[in-house]
Amino acid sequence: MSDAAMEIVFDHFHARRRRDLDAIEAGLDPDVVHQGVLPDLVCNGRQAVLERIGDSFAGHDTGVERLELNAAGENVVVGIAGPRFREIPFLHGEIFMVFTVRGGTIARIDDYPTRHAAFLAAEAPAPTPA
Repeated sequence: MSDAAMEIVFDHFHARRRRDLDAIEAGLDPDVVHQGVLPDLVCNGRQAVLERIGDSFAGHDTGVERLELNAAGENVVVGIAGPRFREIPFLHGEIFMVFTVRGGTIARIDDYPTRHAAFLAAEAPAPTPA
């Protein structure tokens, strides 16, 4: 499943880079949940997640300086660093997300403030640097 999950998440980020909401929608399960880093930041369902993503397209800069994808079974752990994450002090310039893929679509996205927390949630060991 790791290869398929990685491909689906990679395609998701490629569609985000292109700002292609139709492609993003096609990759999301109708009942997808995106749980933000704070408990009250939650989007339930494809439409709510698409609205949140669409809102993030308001600026011209993607705000991404580094993007890291790590396969973890049916999950993919994604690390993103950039200026928009420095605006939130407890994120320290980066955020980590666990994408759960089921049935060929993204079923869940959970945000974490640290790499350690994301890998712990994905029940996967963090890879060591090369």
